[in-house]
Amino acid sequence: MNKIIVNPALARNHTLANTYQIRRTLSVSELSIVYVARHIEQGTLHVVKEFFPSAVVQRKRDRRNIDCHEPGLGSKYREMLETFRSEAEILSQIDHQGIVRYVQYFEENGTAYLVTEYCKGMTLDQFIEEHPTEITNDFLLERLGLVIRALEYIHSLGYIHRDIRPSNILIGEDGQTKLLDFGSAVRYQEKTHTILTTAGYSPIEFYSGRSVQGPVSDIYSLAATMYFCCQGKAPIDVPKRLFHDTLEPLRDMTKVSPILTRVIHWGLAVSADKRCASLKWFKVAMRAERLWERKFILMNGKKKLANHQKPTIKK
Repeated sequence: MNKIIVNPALARNHTLANTYQIRRTLSVSELSIVYVARHIEQGTLHVVKEFFPSAVVQRKRDRRNIDCHEPGLGSKYREMLETFRSEAEILSQIDHQGIVRYVQYFEENGTAYLVTEYCKGMTLDQFIEEHPTEITNDFLLERLGLVIRALEYIHSLGYIHRDIRPSNILIGEDGQTKLLDFGSAVRYQEKTHTILTTAGYSPIEFYSGRSVQGPVSDIYSLAATMYFCCQGKAPIDVPKRLFHDTLEPLRDMTKVSPILTRVIHWGLAVSADKRCASLKWFKVAMRAERLWERKFILMNGKKKLANHQKPTIKK
């Protein structure tokens, strides 16, 4: 019986595909291990995602290859691996500045690897934790505006992301915003879907494998992400809202306008039929607020200027 390795991550300087040298482990989840790796010839940094469903597989004693905990789990592992391959296939078809760029997919060590561009920065939830006062309408328009355009793009290709949340949005140091992790993405025309949910961010239709899912499903998750930006916490999980909606409203918010607040709540409607059906309403609300702010500043400035003018003395 193989010895179970407590730390399953590959060691620093380990080489993959004779091309990528691991520099550090970025994150570990139930389904994968993510590394920062250097391209040996080019010297560029990349993100390498290793498929590693820890409930099914373990690292062998050679600290490189993997195998299943039990022989009977082989079919389950192959089924899950097919989903990982699908993520790579979808990402390889996507080319948008608001989406992390695909580089390569390969299989090695009894598992599979997905290589994408490396972007220096932090996830949206990390950014908000460190810079809570910077979340304004301008921030949402400039940062999440690119995410909205990225969603419009993938929807036009027939895909939905299905996992929009703050931890899957990268705020880059270069001012760019990138949508991450297409592990849950599917073609929304398909009749059946794997049930994958994230508390607070998944719409009610994600809790059924045979429900109708589409762009309106991503809209719920986007609205939940904006709610988090404004409120500092995710909305209450949608199954708890089915019979008695206890969603805390966005009140007394100075960060965003009443217009955008209304659209966010519209996007969070439990029933897909009553939900905001187009991403354009988020863009319209944010742009309208920016125009209103500029008009207010201009009018306020004129009033201040008038108050400071010296009175004319009639002779």
